[in-house]
Amino acid sequence: MDFHQQDIRRFLLESIPSRFSHITAWDFESLVRYLLEVDGYELQPAVPTGDLANKILASKEDALLVVQPLRMDQDVPVEEGEIRKAIHSRSFYKADQSWIITTSSFTPAAKQFAEETEIELWDWDALYEALCQSFFDGKSHEEFLAVHPLYMATEERECELKLKVKWQATEGIGPEWFNLGITIANPTERNMYIHLELPALIDSKRNQVMADQWIEGDFVAGMIYGGATIKTNALYSVAKLGDRPPGGRVVLTCHERVQVPLTYNLHARLQGQACFIITYCYSTLSPEYRAMIAFRDEILSKTFAGRTFIQVYYFISPHLVRWASHNSYIDACVRRVTAYILPFFIKRLHRRKFLNL
Repeated sequence: MDFHQQDIRRFLLESIPSRFSHITAWDFESLVRYLLEVDGYELQPAVPTGDLANKILASKEDALLVVQPLRMDQDVPVEEGEIRKAIHSRSFYKADQSWIITTSSFTPAAKQFAEETEIELWDWDALYEALCQSFFDGKSHEEFLAVHPLYMATEERECELKLKVKWQATEGIGPEWFNLGITIANPTERNMYIHLELPALIDSKRNQVMADQWIEGDFVAGMIYGGATIKTNALYSVAKLGDRPPGGRVVLTCHERVQVPLTYNLHARLQGQACFIITYCYSTLSPEYRAMIAFRDEILSKTFAGRTFIQVYYFISPHLVRWASHNSYIDACVRRVTAYILPFFIKRLHRRKFLNL
């Protein structure tokens, strides 16, 4: 991202609230380079690969500076290992100073180590203050925006992405979590690079509950090609939501990486709930799972008695699964009863043509 070619103030006003979480580490490095240039530093060539990659070398008034930019989540502090890298970079370049600039914070041990080794640390507060001094006339970004509201007075652009969400049991996820399956479709012909924030659930009582984490390895940021669909999963703790996952509305904030990053809030109603016992005994890929999900959605959910049964089931089953996962006797009983009853029940549904799977 070339910050010489865009309105840096508009970019900062849109990006500071998320601490630049929607841009890549490379773009954050470019931003730090631009900040140093504005402050009068002259950038120097640095080693592009190996342990010394992603370091910025700059000089000013015969002093040589090496900077290590780290774009990190705000709840992940920088540890001592990064201080050692900064010491190594200073030694390699024979620099006068070595800085670490991050969007996060530093652990107490890292701060002490940096003080002992004379490494200068910029946490989020220090970086934010430098940005405000350089681009907002010393004011906070809120104060600057209050005086110059036209900076954010742009034509709103409707997001073309489509969102679907559903509570679904997922193999390998423990009983302490509810899994929210998320599907994002790009119906357009253009490719879109996006970064997702954890979704918010707004339940029927208008309580807002944020997801706790993504499933490791799932899509969080990247390209969605034109006409393509991606799927990802966010986890909510049972302790936070209660005995069964509630219905409501899900809001998913995504940032599109363009010249000036755009932010969209995608909305979707929840569809369905996870089938706990079947997932525990079989898997989400099993024919038993597919049959019981279809029975729930196509038959039970269409009558008052069926919906009442679903509510009772989702009240009891999480407790039963939790007990079974910690007690071998309960585990054996659940599996034996399920293995005995379920095949007979599914055959009966097929025989009566309730299901066509």
